[in-house]
Amino acid sequence: MRYLIICLFSLLSPYLALADETHIEQARQTLKNHGLSHCILASFNERSALKKDIALSANAYSFMGTGMHSILQNEDTLQVLHDPYKETRNYVLTAYEQTPSNSKYSNEKVVFFGCLKVYNSEAFNSFINTQDAYIPPINVKRSQPSAAPAE
Repeated sequence: MRYLIICLFSLLSPYLALADETHIEQARQTLKNHGLSHCILASFNERSALKKDIALSANAYSFMGTGMHSILQNEDTLQVLHDPYKETRNYVLTAYEQTPSNSKYSNEKVVFFGCLKVYNSEAFNSFINTQDAYIPPINVKRSQPSAAPAE
């Protein structure tokens, strides 16, 4: 029996590792998307349907949406100790300001072009990886007994 359990665990280990790696990659991608949304959003002041749509997108990738990173708080005071979403916004906006993205047709900075340069940069990927400590482990949901009354 012990041999069977060891064999099953050995067979399942690669799948568990793959699931964990997939979880981390998904979390990184949602954080990157959150940053891209805020990069684009921050550059436009006028109200428009596009700005509203991008704002909804940014919120969807946040902690209250589909974001997978945790915000670290002091449990007694609820003071935020580390917010990966805020750190990502700050990083993206600073990187955007330092990224040349002028068009040969205009002297103005091309927002989407500049934000994509930041989004696709190795430096941004490296920054995103520094936030991995705030990705909670995958929760294995156990089936709960039904609370329905027996007939």
